[in-house]
Amino acid sequence: MRSLTPILAMPLVALQKRPWKACDRSKTSKSGLQLHAVVNELDPKVAVEELDGELIAKSDHGCLMMWLLPQQALQLASWLSEWEGEVYGNQETNFWRQRMILAMKTRLENLAFNEGPKDAEVQVVYSLHRSTRASSRPLAMAMVSSRSFNLEPLRALHLDHIVNSPEENSKGFGATLLQGLIQQAAMSQQVLVLEPQSPGLEVYFARLGFRHIQELDPYLWIFSGSEVSNEVSLRYVLLEDADHERLLAAFKRPPAWTGVTEEFYMASRQDTLSLDVLALFARGRGTFRCGFARRLRREKPSAQYQADDLEEVDLSEIMAVMRSPEKLEEVNWDCLEGFGQSRLPGSFFGVGRCSVSQKAFPLPGLLPSSGKVDLVIESLELQMRRDPVHSISITCTLGILAEVLEVTRDFFNTFRIRAAFYHNPLAWDLEVIQSDGLALASIESPPLPGEEQKRPEDLEIF
Repeated sequence: MRSLTPILAMPLVALQKRPWKACDRSKTSKSGLQLHAVVNELDPKVAVEELDGELIAKSDHGCLMMWLLPQQALQLASWLSEWEGEVYGNQETNFWRQRMILAMKTRLENLAFNEGPKDAEVQVVYSLHRSTRASSRPLAMAMVSSRSFNLEPLRALHLDHIVNSPEENSKGFGATLLQGLIQQAAMSQQVLVLEPQSPGLEVYFARLGFRHIQELDPYLWIFSGSEVSNEVSLRYVLLEDADHERLLAAFKRPPAWTGVTEEFYMASRQDTLSLDVLALFARGRGTFRCGFARRLRREKPSAQYQADDLEEVDLSEIMAVMRSPEKLEEVNWDCLEGFGQSRLPGSFFGVGRCSVSQKAFPLPGLLPSSGKVDLVIESLELQMRRDPVHSISITCTLGILAEVLEVTRDFFNTFRIRAAFYHNPLAWDLEVIQSDGLALASIESPPLPGEEQKRPEDLEIF
C-alpha cells in the first residue's frame, strides 16, 4: 500500500487528545445525497447550504464527515484534483504525496463509473472540515475499507489512503483525522489497522500509539491506547502435557481464583451440519454460580464459527435445558430469536458437552498502568478422551492488546513453553468437542523458544 508514505510526517502535537463529540445521526441525512439547508445565525431569512456528507462528530478543531461510495465519489475526486500539482514539503514527500493523490482519485473515479463486484470490500471516505458549510474544503481525507480481522469476532477498519490539504495551515490535521478514525472504529466494534511502508513511517506511527502485532499479521499495525476499550479474548493452545506442567510450575503462588464451567452445545435436528449452534454455560467460581448462552454460526462446514454476544440467563433454566433439550421451548431468551425451525419437543439435539476447569493467575510482566489481566489456564475434559485438552485464555481491552501479547510472548520464552496462538478463541471449545479432541492435530506445533531454525532458502538480503 503506497498510500501511507512520508507525507504523514506532520507535527505530533496535532494528535493530542481532543474530545470528539458524537452527533445525533438520526438528525442527519442517512443517504447524504441531498443538500439541506440550515438557518443562518446572522440572518434567519438566509439559508446556508451544507456539505453533502454525513456529520459524524465535532471537536474544537473541525467536523468529521463521512462520505458514501460510490454515490459521492465524484465530489471527493474533484477535491483531490484541486490538490494535484500543489507543492508540499520536500521533494521526496511531495513525490509520494502526488502518487497517493493519484491513486486515491483513480479509485474514486473507478467506483463512480464502474460497477464493482458484489462481494467487494465496503469502502468509505472520511474527511475533516472546519465547518459543515458547502464552501468548506477538506483539511484532510482518508479512505478506509471494512475487512476481516485475524482475531474473531473483530472486524478491521483498514486505512487504505490518507492525505491532508496542501495549505500551510493544514499541517497536523492528518493526525487529527487519524484520531477521529480510531474513535469511530471503536464505536463500531472494529479495530483501525494500517500498513506502514517504510522504517520512517513505522517510527512515526509508533509515536502516534500504533503497534505491530506479529501473532495477528506480519504487516498490520493497530492502535494501542486507553481510547479503545473494547474487550477481546485470546486463546493459546498447549499441545503437550509437558508445556502445561512447565506453565503451572512457573507460578510460585496459588491461583487467584479457580472455577469450573459446564458447557453444553445444541442444534436443530434439521441443521445436520451444525451451522447454527446454541452454547450454554453454567459457570461456578467458589460459591458463586451463573448461567450464560450465546449463538455460534457459520456459513458452511469448512468456515469458522462466528460468535454472538454472551447473554446472561437464569441458571436454573440453563440446567433444565442441559438435562432435557426439549425444555428449550419453555424459555424466553433473546439469543433464541430465529434459532431452529420449530420449538416442538424433539426438535433439538445435543451436539456435545464438556467440563472446563480453570486456574487464574495475574499476567506477569504487565505494567500497572494497563490494569489487572488474568491468565486463565483451562483444562477441557471430554467423556471419550482420557487426557484433558489444555489451553490458556486471556481477556483484555483492545487498547492494551499489543502489550498483553508482548508480555505473554516474553513469559513463554522465559519458561520455554510452546503455546500456539489460536485465531478463533470463542469457538475453540466447540471445535474440540466436534472433533473429539482431534482439533489439536490440525495445529502446527511451535518450536521451543530459542530453537527456531532458519530455512535454507532464506536469503540474507534484509
